Amino acid sequence: MPYLAVMLALLLAPFSETLSLEHLRHLDWQRDIRPGQRCPAKCLREHCPDARLLQSCLWGQVRDLCGCCWECGNGEGQLCDPEPRTGSTFFGQCAEGLRCKVPRRDPTMKTDPKPVCVCAKQEILCGTDGKTYENICQLRAVQRKLGEQRKVMIAHHGPCRAKPVITYAPGDIIALEGSNILLSCEVSSYPAVSIQWKKEGDNTFLAFEDSNRAMQASGGPRRFELTGWLQIHKVDRDDAGVYTCAARNTFGETSASARLRVIHRGSQSGRELPARKNEAHRPSINEAESEDDEDYEGQPSGNMYL
Repeated sequence: MPYLAVMLALLLAPFSETLSLEHLRHLDWQRDIRPGQRCPAKCLREHCPDARLLQSCLWGQVRDLCGCCWECGNGEGQLCDPEPRTGSTFFGQCAEGLRCKVPRRDPTMKTDPKPVCVCAKQEILCGTDGKTYENICQLRAVQRKLGEQRKVMIAHHGPCRAKPVITYAPGDIIALEGSNILLSCEVSSYPAVSIQWKKEGDNTFLAFEDSNRAMQASGGPRRFELTGWLQIHKVDRDDAGVYTCAARNTFGETSASARLRVIHRGSQSGRELPARKNEAHRPSINEAESEDDEDYEGQPSGNMYL
């Protein structure tokens, strides 16, 4: 008997909690209107959600399909119910300035794409906070989140012009002699940016192709970003050191560094590292602390690319 009581309490527990704001937008406040049925002749506002619960809707509020109750509008990229069809609802309607559209079908996907909310105006904007927004919908979402005290307005059309920002810094690597390593650096910038690599102790930047080193840069992964790579083929002890990714445009420059340690294969440390030829090792926290702390102070870290 006590066992059944415990089981019953666990089953009923979720229903005793207050519905979250996220769940509110998926409820049909018009008594589950089925396709082909009409909205009620009279708007029953007592069946509408409490307006106080909707004040924090990130993307704003919209009227339901019957034009009766207010509900949270769905944001950019969220699933939605195609509009203006009148029928049973589940995902809800898109917020102001967004449209419910079905993306193009990806031939590699087995299932058809589902409709999502897309901003009606796809124009890049620069906010007064110095950040670039893909469209007006994203800026409005930030406005609602920050409130009136920290109001963000449109500074100008087009991306913000500023010095580059490193969005993903290179990470420290421990590699066996003879292995191949790859350092990566992602930079966000407008206007265009150039990425160069430099080794600590050298007076000049590394050449694009120099003995066992090669560099490459490509746009992405996001808009107004550039990713730079430094590949070192068959590393030896002379390649060990600190490498710096330096990014520059007409508004300024920034940089981030990573240390490469090269270990002899026959050493005890080398035997403890992965045995595969092209595999390197990222230092643990304890190993990093045992290094010269002054060299690492204030430097960013990142993931290892192989």
